[in-house]
Amino acid sequence: MKPDPHSLLMATGELDTHPHDCTLIGDSVTDVAATVATGGRSIGFANKAGKDTALRDAGADVVVTAMTAVAEALGSA
Repeated sequence: MKPDPHSLLMATGELDTHPHDCTLIGDSVTDVAATVATGGRSIGFANKAGKDTALRDAGADVVVTAMTAVAEALGSA
């Protein structure tokens, strides 16, 4: 269970990639903590008021309040 990074490390192993090359989108502090533990990047999804501060404090690289921001960024890649 998160924040233990075991499940993320298993997923990157299955994908045959390094955690540093991955980004997790999560809506909880434990999601961000697990990602930080792997050395990967994280996008905090602040789906409730006040969550943005907690996600930033946990180490999220970026915090968004709408998934459309992620979709638009991916569409421009």
